[in-house]
Amino acid sequence: MTARKVAMVINALGSGGVPEAVLNLCTHLPRERYAPQVFALKPEDGQDSGTRHRFAAAGVPVTVATATDGKIGTVAELADWLSDQGIAILHSHSYRPNLYARMAGAICRPRGLHIVAHYHNQYDDKWPAGSPALRLERQLAGVTDAMIAVSDNVRSHVAQAIGVDESRIRLVPNGIAADKVRKLDRATARRQMGLQPGDLAIGVIGRICAQKGQEDMVEAALLLRQTRPEAVVLLIGAAEDAALSSRLAARIAAAGASTTIRFIGHMPDIAPAYAALDILAAPSRWEGFGLMLVEAMAAGLPVVATDAGAIAEVTGGAAQLVPIGDPTAMAAALAALDMQKRTALAKAGLARAQAFQWPAAAARLAAIYDGLPCH
Repeated sequence: MTARKVAMVINALGSGGVPEAVLNLCTHLPRERYAPQVFALKPEDGQDSGTRHRFAAAGVPVTVATATDGKIGTVAELADWLSDQGIAILHSHSYRPNLYARMAGAICRPRGLHIVAHYHNQYDDKWPAGSPALRLERQLAGVTDAMIAVSDNVRSHVAQAIGVDESRIRLVPNGIAADKVRKLDRATARRQMGLQPGDLAIGVIGRICAQKGQEDMVEAALLLRQTRPEAVVLLIGAAEDAALSSRLAARIAAAGASTTIRFIGHMPDIAPAYAALDILAAPSRWEGFGLMLVEAMAAGLPVVATDAGAIAEVTGGAAQLVPIGDPTAMAAALAALDMQKRTALAKAGLARAQAFQWPAAAARLAAIYDGLPCH
C-alpha cells in the first residue's frame, strides 16, 4: 500500500515550539503509512535555514509560499500545491495556518482531502468575542475531520471558544527531543554562555514577546539582586517583538543591570543552555504547553514558573508555581530556592519528564490518521 501524503502546514520555519513539534512528529510517523511534507506560509528569514536543514535531515520535503499578493494569494497557492502534490491529509498547526490552510483545504475537499487542525496554544489574544478570526474558526470546524490539542487546557479552551464538544478534540501531548537535552560538559557550557563559576544562572527560554513574560522577569530579576547578588538572568530567544525587546533593553540599562540580565538571542542548539543553567524560570502570561518546561525537567533543571494555562498540567507538581504577572512572587520564589529545594525539584522534574515522548505522540497522531477513511 502506498503511503498517504500528509501536508504539515506551519506559519514559518523559524524558531519556536510549533516547528519543533512538527519536526519531531514527522520524524516519528510510520513512513510506510504516512509521507509527511511541510508547507510554510511565510517567507524564510535568516534564522530559518537551520530548521530547513533539520527537516531535510529527517527526510521531510519543505515548500515555502511565494505569493506576494497577500492572504488570498497564499490561500490560492496552497490550494494549487495541495492538488499538485496529491495530498491526502492536510494537517494545519496553530492560529494562522489553521485559518489559511483549512480555507485552502475546503477548496480541495471534494477531491477527497481530509483536514486536521492542531491547536498548540491559547488564543484569547487572537479570538476576542465576535472577531472575524473566531467566526471563521467556528465555520471551519464544519469542514474539519479531526481536531487535536497539545494539552487538556488547550482542549477546553478551544472547545469553549469555538463551540464544539471537548470529546471531538483529541489529545496529543508534545514530547522531548533527545538532542535538546543531551549530556554536555557543564563547565564548558557555562563558559560558552559567559558564566562565572559562582554565578547562579537563571534562564528564560522563549521568543521575546508578551506571552512569554520577559517583562515581568526583568522586574523580578531587579528585585532578586537585593537578596541573591550572584544571580545572572539569561533571556534566551529570538526577538519576536522588537519594540518589547527595545523597552526591556532600556529598562535594564537604566537600572545598571546589563551584566546580570543578558540578552542571549536565538540559540539554534539549545542543549548548551540547559547544561549551563541552574534554574529555568518560565514567567509566561499564557501557555498552551511549553516545550521548554519538559526539556528543562528532562535536563535535570529545577523549574519556577507562573501558574499560567497548561503549565501546572504539564509540570504535574514538579515545578514551583507563582501567580501570573507578579514579579515580586517570582523573585521571592527564586530567592528561596536553596540547593536542597533545587535538588528536590530537579528529581521530581526528571520523573515527570518521562511522560513526554515523541514516539508516543507520533503513535497517537498516526492512530488519528488511521481513523480517516482512504479514498
